[in-house]
Amino acid sequence: MSLVRETYGSVVPGMELTDLPGKIIVIEGTDGVGRSTQIALLKPWLEQQGRAVVDTGMTRSELAGKGIKQAKEGHTLGRITLTLFYATDFADRLEREIIPALRAGFVVLTDRYIYSLLARALVRELDPVWVRNLYSFAVKPDAVFYLRIGVEDLIPRVVFSTGFDYWESGMDLHPSEDMYESFRKYQTGLLSQFDKLAEEYKFEVIDATQDIRTIFDQLKRGISRVLEGTPENAPIPELAKPAPAEISQVAETASPAVAAVAASAASEDGHKRSTRRPSKKHAGQAVAKGRRAAH
Repeated sequence: MSLVRETYGSVVPGMELTDLPGKIIVIEGTDGVGRSTQIALLKPWLEQQGRAVVDTGMTRSELAGKGIKQAKEGHTLGRITLTLFYATDFADRLEREIIPALRAGFVVLTDRYIYSLLARALVRELDPVWVRNLYSFAVKPDAVFYLRIGVEDLIPRVVFSTGFDYWESGMDLHPSEDMYESFRKYQTGLLSQFDKLAEEYKFEVIDATQDIRTIFDQLKRGISRVLEGTPENAPIPELAKPAPAEISQVAETASPAVAAVAASAASEDGHKRSTRRPSKKHAGQAVAKGRRAAH
């Protein structure tokens, strides 16, 4: 008898959820926490074990992805419209990417899932029952790894990399005319929602303030347990020799702080160096710079 994949309530009409031997691995967390960096490292690691991998993430659907990005440029989306737009994007990717990949036995490595969408909707004070019903068609993943960070550690990362973004600062909620203060308030609320969801949905929580290599190793160990039933402290498969090049490629597009760690992890001597976190002085200077840029 074929096993049927579970959802959180409803099933999309016509979507067959039997005979799906693949696995869904979710990397969750707020913007700037390092999800994309880790996925860029995890995909080749899985592929070098002989596994077929599909990576996906928010706003990548052919149906709605481009429309979301265009609509957000105007800073005019209402909270319900935004939530429905994201739900459409997710539904399209579920039907066209995730389910077919699972049926073919692929590992689906997803940069965020419905939990980021729930957190964003809940921090915008939408009805929790309505929001959960809206995403109840989502297939339950095999594992969710939550990269957790506090707002005080998050701010320097964002300032040193992309800077403050209108939507990731919650400016649509008008908590403050100052984008820096708005970012702090919005992300504090968002991270609070993530913590509640982590408990509700039993995420595996990983400290995102650690260096890239340490987080990577923890993710590898956790994913190995899911895919192979590997015991908690068993050795984990290592990436073959191309690993340094893979990490260097990530460093080329990462923020300066992340790039430094990636370059360190890629060094031939094999020593594991910890991330050098910005000093309070440098962080303060960067925050001040971010404030000026936001105005």
